[in-house]
Amino acid sequence: MTDITTDRSRSSTETSTRTSKSRQKLLSAATELLVESGPRAVTVDAVADASGVAKSTLYRHWSSRDEMLVDVVRCNLPDDSAPDLSIGFEAALHAYVAAAADTLGDPQWSRILPALLSLKTSMPELAAMVDADRAAKSGALVSILQLGVAEGALPASVDAEDVASLMFGPLALAAITGDHHRVRHLAVYVVDRFIASYRSS
Repeated sequence: MTDITTDRSRSSTETSTRTSKSRQKLLSAATELLVESGPRAVTVDAVADASGVAKSTLYRHWSSRDEMLVDVVRCNLPDDSAPDLSIGFEAALHAYVAAAADTLGDPQWSRILPALLSLKTSMPELAAMVDADRAAKSGALVSILQLGVAEGALPASVDAEDVASLMFGPLALAAITGDHHRVRHLAVYVVDRFIASYRSS
């Protein structure tokens, strides 16, 4: 009886591993097609051919092309972890902007971003997902700035949208122009200059 149970457990684990691998192959192929040729290129046939995974397997993971595209976008959005406010305002702000720099400094992300923005205009469900991700990141920044206000490092009138533009504009420009190796340096620079501007006022 124990041997049968063990065999079943092993078989279930192997099946789960195969399923995970096939899903990852499909997502990778769909992402590459999206980046290289745009949303119209991401068809069920094209993804199956590019991944080497059967269409029947693809349909076990997703019921439609649109459902698959939603998963592609979800998997390519940066992680959305809450900032650690216990480390203090300055350290939290540095960590927050550094996390964004890690994403923007990744050449693969620079390739994916235009395709995601294109999809956002054509698929409301994807637009809602991207907007929710942006809102979550904005909320994290607000919490950090509020900590700065509480510590007396910032005035109560500080505006999160203005700060986001100041912080991420230079990083995004460097990423778009292919200057990826400077993104992390700029992340430190813009935060230091931002904090220093309030110290001197």
